Amino acid sequence: MKSRSEYRTSLFEEESSVLPYEELHCVVLGTGEGEKTFAGLMEEICTKRNIKYDFVDVKKAWIAGSDIEIGSVKIRNIDGKDTDAEIETHNSIIFVRAGAIETLASQSMVSSLQDIGFLVVNDLDSMLVCDNKMSNALMMERNNIPIPRTSIVSNEASIEDSHKRVGGKFPVIIKTLKGTQGVGVMKVDSMSSLTGVCQSLWKYEADLLIQEYMEMKSDIRTLVIGGKVLASAERIREENNKDFRNNVHLGARTEPYQLSKKEIAVIKAAARASGAMYCGVDHAVVNGKPYIIEVNGSPGIRSHFEGYDPWTEEKQGKITDKQVLEKIIQFFSKDVNRRPVFRQEAGYIETIIFKGMEKNPVRAKFDTGNSAKASMLHVDSMDVKNGKVTWTKNGYKFEDKLLYISKPMRGQKPFDERPVIEHEITFNNKKHIAEIALSLKDTASEMLVNRKLMTKFKVAVNPNRRFILSNKTARNDSSDH
Repeated sequence: MKSRSEYRTSLFEEESSVLPYEELHCVVLGTGEGEKTFAGLMEEICTKRNIKYDFVDVKKAWIAGSDIEIGSVKIRNIDGKDTDAEIETHNSIIFVRAGAIETLASQSMVSSLQDIGFLVVNDLDSMLVCDNKMSNALMMERNNIPIPRTSIVSNEASIEDSHKRVGGKFPVIIKTLKGTQGVGVMKVDSMSSLTGVCQSLWKYEADLLIQEYMEMKSDIRTLVIGGKVLASAERIREENNKDFRNNVHLGARTEPYQLSKKEIAVIKAAARASGAMYCGVDHAVVNGKPYIIEVNGSPGIRSHFEGYDPWTEEKQGKITDKQVLEKIIQFFSKDVNRRPVFRQEAGYIETIIFKGMEKNPVRAKFDTGNSAKASMLHVDSMDVKNGKVTWTKNGYKFEDKLLYISKPMRGQKPFDERPVIEHEITFNNKKHIAEIALSLKDTASEMLVNRKLMTKFKVAVNPNRRFILSNKTARNDSSDH
C-alpha cells in the first residue's frame, strides 16, 4: 500500500503515465448469476497478464472499512465464503455490471465507492439512466439525438394519447422500462392488442413505454470508451427467425461492422449524453438515417466486432471479445483515463477554514480554469528566509516550511513569485493538507482554489451557485472583490 505522501504525489501528477499491468487491480461488481461472460473473460485476461482481479458479489459483500485520506477500502465476504478484498483508488478499475444496481443496498455500495474517489465504470447516475428505457429516450431527446418516437404509457386512459404521440399507426413497440437481452419488448398490431398487452403487464406492476415501429432487419451494437469508438458489430436476424428482435441471446448472428462518419457522430453524441465512460450504443439505419435505439451501461461482448483504435478511431479489422476487454484495460491503465467522476456539487464560492484561523474563515473562489501547481491565498505580509516562510493573515501569524517558489504567468509574462507551503485546512467537514501559494498582490479573490485541490475535495463546481457545501462567509479583506 502507498504511504499518504506517496499517494498525494501520484494522484495529482499532471503528466499522463501508464500504470504497469502488474500494478493494476480490476474489480467487477455484479451478482453470482448472469455475469459469467464478462467477469469470466476479465478474470482470464487478468490472470494471463498478471493483473490483480476480484469479483464482488454485491448480494453478499459489504464495505467493512475505509481510509478516505489515502483512498483504501476493505470489502468483506466478496464471494459469500468470508473472502476479503482490499482496493485502492490509485490503481483500481471497478467495472459495474447491471446486477450491481438492482437493489438500494447494492446501489449504495457503488455510490460509496465513487464518492471515496474510485474510478467506477460506470458511475451510478449513468448506470441508472441507461438501465431505464424512458430515461434513455428522454436523455437522447434532450440532446437532439435521433430516436424512434417514444411516449410513456402510465394508465389505460393514456393509451390512445400515447399512441398518437408516436405517430398513430400500427404496429407499435411496447417495452417495459427495465429489461435486457430483448426481454420485455413486444410488437402489437392493433388498439385492442395494445390495450390488452398493457393491462396484462400492469398486473405485474410493470412500467411501460410505447415506441413507433421501424422495420429493422438488423441493428448495430457499438462499444464506446471515453467518448471514442472501440468496436462495432451488426446483429442480423436470420431469415427463418420470425422474431422482430435482433438480440444475440435470441439467435441473431453478428458480423463486424464498419461505421460511416454519420453513424459515428450520432453514436458518440449518444454515449456522451449518457455520461457513461464505457457503454454499448445500439442503433439502426432506416432510410439511410441512423436512429439510436438505446445506450447500455453494461454491454455484453458476445459478438464478432470490427475493431477501432480508441485513440485514433482507425479501423483495425475483426477482433475477438478477449481483445475488446484487453483494449478496455489498456485504455484505463493510462492515468488520464482513470480519473474518477465527481458528482458532489460545490458552489463557485465556498468557505475554507485554515488551521489557526478558525474564527476567521476564508472566502474561496473555486477556479476550474486554474491549473497552477498550488492554490493561492492572499496574505497581509510574508518573509522567506532559511527555507521557512513567516506570514500573517487577518492578525494571525504563521511559520511554515518552504516547499518551492511558484511563478505564475499572465499573458505569457511573469506575474508573481509565490512561496508555496503546506497547511491544514477544513472544507465540507473534512480536513486536508493543501499546498498553498502565498501572494501579496491584489488578485481580486482572497483565495483561488485550483483543480488539484478541487480533485482532493472530490467535487464538481456549479457556476450558478455559491456556498453549497459551507456556510456563507463575508468578504474580509480588500483583495476580495
